[in-house]
Amino acid sequence: VVSTNNLTESFDVETLSPGKSEEREFHAFLVGDKGNIKVAKALLNFDAGNLKSTFQKTAELATTITGLPVALTLSAAPNAVSGQTVSYILDYRNDSSNSIADVQFVFKYPDGFTPQRFSPSTSQGNNTWSLSSLKQGQGNRISITGTITGSQGQAKPISVSLKRKIGDIYVDYETAGASTMMSLPFLNISISANNVAEYIAHPGDDLAYIIQYQNASNFTFNGLTLSVKLEGDMYDFASLNTQGGYFDSSSKTITWNSTVVSDFDNLRPNTKGQIAFRIKVKQNTGSNGSGNLFVKNTASLVTLNVPSGVDADKISSQDELVTRITSQPTLRQAIYYNDPAFGLSGPTPPEVGKETVYTIHWQITNPGNDLSSAKITAILPQGVTWKNVISVTQGQPDPTFNRNNSQLTWNIGQIPSGIGITTPKYEASFQVSIKPSSDQVGGPVTLIKNTLLSGIDNFTQQNIGASVYDATTNDTVDRAGQGSVK
Repeated sequence: VVSTNNLTESFDVETLSPGKSEEREFHAFLVGDKGNIKVAKALLNFDAGNLKSTFQKTAELATTITGLPVALTLSAAPNAVSGQTVSYILDYRNDSSNSIADVQFVFKYPDGFTPQRFSPSTSQGNNTWSLSSLKQGQGNRISITGTITGSQGQAKPISVSLKRKIGDIYVDYETAGASTMMSLPFLNISISANNVAEYIAHPGDDLAYIIQYQNASNFTFNGLTLSVKLEGDMYDFASLNTQGGYFDSSSKTITWNSTVVSDFDNLRPNTKGQIAFRIKVKQNTGSNGSGNLFVKNTASLVTLNVPSGVDADKISSQDELVTRITSQPTLRQAIYYNDPAFGLSGPTPPEVGKETVYTIHWQITNPGNDLSSAKITAILPQGVTWKNVISVTQGQPDPTFNRNNSQLTWNIGQIPSGIGITTPKYEASFQVSIKPSSDQVGGPVTLIKNTLLSGIDNFTQQNIGASVYDATTNDTVDRAGQGSVK
């Protein structure tokens, strides 16, 4: 049995008589670079006659790879700065005396590399080129261009495997590699919102962005342009203050050049500066219930005036900032005397010594991010009685009442994005009653107070809350202003 993982093959010989010999032939591809030594090892385990011991013999054969059937030359820029455009070039040629069928070139890109252009086009994905046949003497070139990012001193290795189809699978046949060392960037740029790198915003927030730039090289750069692309449905573009920059509303991009920022005409070595702009987050999260609310901006500082001796078509630096926005669920509390589902009981206006029953409704809408650990708590004031008559939307637990501290709790747990927008609202209805005393005559009675919806925003991991007013017998939907005790 041949294993393509550990490259072993085993077989059994029932009996090998005295003086008898046998041969077995094995075939394998040797994969490696020129000069590599590959060792094949044979291991024989056997029993001899009536002896109880098991014996073992080994033999080895070393083979040196003196040449490769396909010459592979992979070249990469020896040095690059973060954000720079780089190209990888693979030259290959079949130097063997035969055609090679069904081959693939599969690249493994370095971390931080984003391919953008290919010549020729890939056969599948963004890293694989397939050939049905590579004829004797045939060769070609594969070119890959993209941007690379990384920190100073990082090595960015790239490799390519020439694979050959054996049976139904492609196996490694040859490999080649190259590496690029990340150098100190010529330009530095960074963004912050409200003086924080990871600011968590709320609907209605005013975001003050600061973009800091620096010439970190020994060159002087001319003709710089700074652009910031704003992305996200939660930006209130009507509130944008570019502080001198030009805003292209079609591309949602702000641009500053040397006519606005004098540094950009002649940015000398080690010169630092900053640009600011402001924009608000919308107060309302919208009605699509899409969840994971955020806004994003990407800043890019670029010049096409490349100093002599620098192997690049432009000098640039980029930074991006994603600002997450907390959920803004809404809680509506409604009081009914004559409830559509529960009906009515007792006099209204309420009278001393007589019981009147009221129905309280809680409704939750969540157009923002998913919430967890969500619950509503409230207090029933002294003199208000919990009737334990409850109705909730399907799948939700009932609210519970703790008589020891008069706290009412509805433990909801998860509130998905879109509740009340794309799917029905979460609702709980329950009844309470009062039997007013003589010292309450002439005024309304408070039915519920300190009602609070709380939970955790799953996207921002922030604690959120929504509260409503303390409700009295005057606040009923169907008998508004008729709650003073008689």
